Amino acid sequence: MDVHDYYGQLRKHYIDMPKRQRFAVSMEELSELLACTRRNTQMLLHKMTELGLVEWTPGRGRGNLSQLAFLKSYRELAFAKAQELVEKEKINEAWKLMEPFEDQAIKAEFMAWLTRQFGLQQDTEEKDVLRFPFYRPVLRLDPAYVFRRTESHWVEQIFNTLVKFSRGTFQPQLAHYWESNEEHTQWSFFLRKGVRFHHGKRLTARDVAFTFQRLMASSPSEWLTSMIEAITITGTYSLAITLKEPNALFMHSLCTERFSIVPEHTGELGGADGFAKMPIGTGPFRMLRNDESMLIVEANELYFEGCPHLDRIEMWVWPNYESSEGWSVPDQQSQLAYFEAQLKQQADGKKEQLEQVEQLEQGSTYLAFNLARQGVLQSLKLRQAIHYGLNRQQMITDLGGIREQASTGFLEEGIAADDGSSYDFSYAVQLVSESGYAGETLKLYTYEMPSNEQSAEWTRKACEKLGIRIEIGVFPIEELVACAEHRKEADIILGGEVLGEQPDMTLIELYKSDTSFVASGLCLEDRAFVDEHISLCLREQQQEARLDILMRIQERLKQQFSLLFLHHSRQLVGHHQSLQGIALNAWGNINYKDVWVRRTT
Repeated sequence: MDVHDYYGQLRKHYIDMPKRQRFAVSMEELSELLACTRRNTQMLLHKMTELGLVEWTPGRGRGNLSQLAFLKSYRELAFAKAQELVEKEKINEAWKLMEPFEDQAIKAEFMAWLTRQFGLQQDTEEKDVLRFPFYRPVLRLDPAYVFRRTESHWVEQIFNTLVKFSRGTFQPQLAHYWESNEEHTQWSFFLRKGVRFHHGKRLTARDVAFTFQRLMASSPSEWLTSMIEAITITGTYSLAITLKEPNALFMHSLCTERFSIVPEHTGELGGADGFAKMPIGTGPFRMLRNDESMLIVEANELYFEGCPHLDRIEMWVWPNYESSEGWSVPDQQSQLAYFEAQLKQQADGKKEQLEQVEQLEQGSTYLAFNLARQGVLQSLKLRQAIHYGLNRQQMITDLGGIREQASTGFLEEGIAADDGSSYDFSYAVQLVSESGYAGETLKLYTYEMPSNEQSAEWTRKACEKLGIRIEIGVFPIEELVACAEHRKEADIILGGEVLGEQPDMTLIELYKSDTSFVASGLCLEDRAFVDEHISLCLREQQQEARLDILMRIQERLKQQFSLLFLHHSRQLVGHHQSLQGIALNAWGNINYKDVWVRRTT
């Protein structure tokens, strides 16, 4: 510890002592507080005096008390220390230092100071460093195991796939050319030469083969990889893939983040957990740091599609930053922030400084009932009671935030919005009485996310009014996804699905993956219905036709009241006019490679 840490210990102990007020204290008491010898305590007090932290008059003679006065309050000291920690990029330690304060004023002051650290930082070499806050760390970025849209988005910044799907067509990425036989069961891919991973290794067909074999061995998306019969390396930069049968979605699958190409022998790069935290790809940005405090990437100057315009991106972990006192929509030059919808009014008031890009999210939050488990929810009437007993419009009004519009399905397009007509409290109470429900406690599980936890509590209270008892369980999403026992013991799971650039692929994964909150709770009859219709999808060449088939699955689950839809969300980004190339993707995120700065003199 340095001398400031020792001063902090003293100040914390005498926290109610006013500044500059002298008080008597023995050297023995001070030595005990500092856990130092008498000699070292005296040395520390001399140093504190030199630094202007205390006024100290040692007692003359044994038994005489010293006189001590503090020149800085613990509040001032903690604030300065927290600033120092932030400047040293120790964000998590700064939060821990500020958290114990009951004084909201100092927290608000610190939040306001921290807000001013975000935006575009430009140094003398004209390097552009973009900083923005995010409410949680993002520590699992192995493409094979990503489950959330933020992780998927970062994977796209760090990795590449063989091909990409854009504007309705397949476009080259790591493969510059591909071809297939007439039956579409034999595919050949030819790789770009000169592409390097971030650690310097040259990309070859061995890396592609390794990626696919790794997915086939352990990926949660078994339905995707089970189509592959064999992988054959035909040259340093070419390989062939044989499918078990024709599959209309094979090329679409290769465009998903799951099939991002990783280097061979990934397990040697810090182990599975190490690679997930510090991934190595071929993409436009390479990882520099990723921990509980921040995620930092820098431009890959050797990127085969050209160096990004931003030199560095820093995502600072700030839990619940939008609800923190002192946070406001920033207005400094070249600011970027992902806003919750409750800040839209604040952002509207700063339109002169901030451009806004927003869209209604394609996807929905939902309640998935576990009908694979025997229990009271096997009663159709009880499931109907919960459906009719939830006033979605009231949920949106009460909770606000990202909740924009009550939903009746995953796709907003072509689906009538829930206008509240499905809410019928009296009918819901009647259904409960007819259902055979006898007061059993239902387990409602969700994953850690402020909006999810709020929605779960709101749902619990709404069900309580119907006489239905709900117990909430909140887990890290990785745990809820990986632990089959959690999913089996849950009666209801509150989750959300954001449809990607290929909505049909997202929905097939939702209905087919064994780790999906929806698929894992299907009864045998619904699972058979889903399997039959997914098989039709895999043979259908046109996306519109596939979406029609997927709509039939959705309608089936709605008719069975095994899947209840809650709301669509609003995606909103604010940025200064000097930041160019800003556009939202389907996940509500920005492709940082396309962002550039219009400098003004």
